[in-house]
Amino acid sequence: MNLTLTFYLLVVSHFVADFILQGPLAVKKRGVNKYMLGHGAIMALAFFLPLINYPAGATVIGALMVFVLHILLDAARVEINRILKIQPVTYPFYVSMGIDQILHISIIYFIFAYLILH
Repeated sequence: MNLTLTFYLLVVSHFVADFILQGPLAVKKRGVNKYMLGHGAIMALAFFLPLINYPAGATVIGALMVFVLHILLDAARVEINRILKIQPVTYPFYVSMGIDQILHISIIYFIFAYLILH
């Protein structure tokens, strides 16, 4: 499969999992709890599925890395938003979300580049 297309599929699957599949779990993610772990598992699956035809070991390790790093990033964002008293549907909230998504996509890219293309 074309590497560029594969990366685009990773990005699309990330956005589907992070925004559409997350649904009402988003408001229940406080720290590392069962909702955050469930969300991390969905994100790992979203990373794994587009790479199903790539080497299994690298794909599984990459999915585990996405699981851990996605949870850590989301937990940090929730905590930073709490400390800074950032409320949903405000300009600072959308800036926070934008930074969060840039970091998530960057992590996906680096994991893909290092583990899968390496």
